[in-house]
Amino acid sequence: MNIHATAVIEDGAKIGKDSVIGPFSVIGPQVIIGDNCNIHSHVTIDGNTIIGNSNEIFPYACIGKKTQDLKFTTGNPGVKIGNNNSIREYATIHCATDDGDYTIINDNCLIQAYCHVAHDCILENNVILSSGAKLSGHVEIGAHAIISGMTGVIQFVKIGSYAFIGAYSKLTSDVPHYCIADGIPAKIATINKIGLERNGFSKEQIKQIRQAFKCSFKTDDSMEDVMDKLSAMDHVYAQQLHDFIKSSTKGILRK
Repeated sequence: MNIHATAVIEDGAKIGKDSVIGPFSVIGPQVIIGDNCNIHSHVTIDGNTIIGNSNEIFPYACIGKKTQDLKFTTGNPGVKIGNNNSIREYATIHCATDDGDYTIINDNCLIQAYCHVAHDCILENNVILSSGAKLSGHVEIGAHAIISGMTGVIQFVKIGSYAFIGAYSKLTSDVPHYCIADGIPAKIATINKIGLERNGFSKEQIKQIRQAFKCSFKTDDSMEDVMDKLSAMDHVYAQQLHDFIKSSTKGILRK
């Protein structure tokens, strides 16, 4: 009763309890949709796509189609989407490239209109992609990060938790946890104080984050000295920043 007469549900697709499939939507044969999802009209969900519970997907979104990565040859890569996500009009989310791999969107994310999430991206919980944001392959975004509208992110860039990327930015390097980056190309400006306050961080916690930020980005010290100073600080935020910088493969703009 929750599947509109004009929707196309291919044999093999699995639709959970109380989920709604709107007019002219197409659900492919490998697709698994959880409970209480609302799939609006004219949505395409295909490929090896697994969608959790209580997601809302708006008209003309396209999820689970083959990667645009020219290295793709064969196999059954896919997309995994968690719970309580909102995917708006004309958003595209592509499958991973290699067999058995997945493009992953976790829980409580908002992907606004005309966004693109390419192959092998990973979005942690509570990420927001504002309208027109585009992620190239293998981009990783930490929890509670916000990517503002019309921003482009190149391959393999990592964006830390609670980071904020300004609108119309071009992101070519990694952005650590708690930082604001903006510009073409984007540069790290300061900490995301407003975002931290909105997410319940205390004044003392924000003070510690600012201390670690200044040690890393408001200094002429060598990166080796910066890493030593971060290691010497006795709070978790310095250690998180230390570990993020150490693991970076794309480099981090300091100035």
